[in-house]
Amino acid sequence: MRHLLTTRRHVPLDRADEYLAAWDAVRSSVESGGGRAWIFRGAAHEDQFMEFIEWKDGTAAPHDGENVNTARARLDMFATPGTTEEWEDVP
Repeated sequence: MRHLLTTRRHVPLDRADEYLAAWDAVRSSVESGGGRAWIFRGAAHEDQFMEFIEWKDGTAAPHDGENVNTARARLDMFATPGTTEEWEDVP
């Protein structure tokens, strides 16, 4: 089974470059732990972002790892965290 952690964030446009650089650290940490991570920007609102972290059963949830948590905490410096939800795929 696959799992997905989603987080919405509002990022002031003048901080977007810093936020995206910090996101690269999240992505690298997640991928090092065997997961996948990607990000989308709002089509109508460039200051809105949706983060995705995916992993499969049998591997530790990447967002529980220290490196990922530290990298995700850095995002809070540049962006207001919104709703975070965990999802499971439907077999």
